[in-house]
Amino acid sequence: MKKCIRLLQVSLLILCALLLSGCEFDWKQSGNTEKFKLYFYDEHQSTLVVEERDLELPENASKEKRMLAVIEALSKGQQVNNQGTRPILFNIDYAILKENTASINFTDAYNTLDVPTQITHRAMLVYTLTELDFIDKVEFYANDMPLMNSNGDKMDVVERKDILINALNPKPPTSSQIITLYFPNLTDQLLHKEQREIRVNNNTPLENYVIAELIKGPNIEGLLGILPADTKVNDIKTQDGVCQIDLSYDLQVPQVGNLIREDLIIYAMVNSLTEISKIQKVIFLKDGKKQTEFNLSSQSGGVFERNEELILQTP
Repeated sequence: MKKCIRLLQVSLLILCALLLSGCEFDWKQSGNTEKFKLYFYDEHQSTLVVEERDLELPENASKEKRMLAVIEALSKGQQVNNQGTRPILFNIDYAILKENTASINFTDAYNTLDVPTQITHRAMLVYTLTELDFIDKVEFYANDMPLMNSNGDKMDVVERKDILINALNPKPPTSSQIITLYFPNLTDQLLHKEQREIRVNNNTPLENYVIAELIKGPNIEGLLGILPADTKVNDIKTQDGVCQIDLSYDLQVPQVGNLIREDLIIYAMVNSLTEISKIQKVIFLKDGKKQTEFNLSSQSGGVFERNEELILQTP
């Protein structure tokens, strides 16, 4: 009898262990981290390159939320340091899921991009989104109007097979360019110069690259970034020496303003942009409206010129 009881106890222990191990397995499987494949256009190789990324998702995330998480991750660019990757200028107003079709609506700023950039951006989106098992094709709009092809006809929905990788941007007119950026240092409350070499498309204004690199943040230890990684650039245009930047990000939000003085945030951008010879002044917009809330605006009239006094002077 005792032998039978002992066997029963052992059996129960084994059963409990199996149940517990089963519960642990299920818990791991129900985690909120999911691996996705993101595609970026590399101008050095003239092709799309893939990067696998682990993304945090809400529990039981819907298909549309998974799609939006992937688009957001793609818009932030590659995590690896790859100077051949074209800067991401998606300017997406919204994206929705219609059965097995992703519908992407760009802002009107999309129409200001050069044609090669438009083509490669659409290719990145199509390849990335059709990696999701619930998306087969993508349709594109700009400012709620269907995109038109070169013949003036409405662009059809795009599937992965429609993307001709070799024809994305054959022999793009690129060159190597050294740009000068400025980032603040809290220790001395000054702007520090950082030069970096990047690959640029000669059809894309250099100021677009400067802002894209400022969003990436500094490479020098001890310096601080001035813009969050999810900052969206709605539009950048330069006319008569004045560069007008329309950002979706409010430069006065607490997480930036509490850490870095307002003038260092502003002049990090102004001084970086005025390193470009054609730019003498900078105006900031937020979602199309002029930023008039800066404490410095009353002194500058909202138009900012280069400020050498904030730059660390090196011998």
